Amino acid sequence: MTFLKLLTVSARQNFTYTCHQSVVWHDETTDSYDKALRFLGSNDEEMSYDINPYVRALTDGCATRKGYGKTVMEINTPKIDQVPIIDVMLNDFGDASQKFGFEG
Repeated sequence: MTFLKLLTVSARQNFTYTCHQSVVWHDETTDSYDKALRFLGSNDEEMSYDINPYVRALTDGCATRKGYGKTVMEINTPKIDQVPIIDVMLNDFGDASQKFGFEG
């Protein structure tokens, strides 16, 4: 694995979040990223909207917080030790009508 890391200039991982009345990245109702998820990389570095330029939403179907949707996040980083992600912190959950799922 160490040899492969020496030959690699970047690393990429996708994270798919399925939602029901839940925001995971951009919140269109408040036009903010206050409820954006946070990743913990395998190097123990936190990644999110405000602290890592290598995280972005490829599609953001959960931004309206209405009905069912899907958001696909991408981490595409030159810091190859950041992936794979080892933990996720979600910030928009707890209402009785909310549901979510994910795959990494």
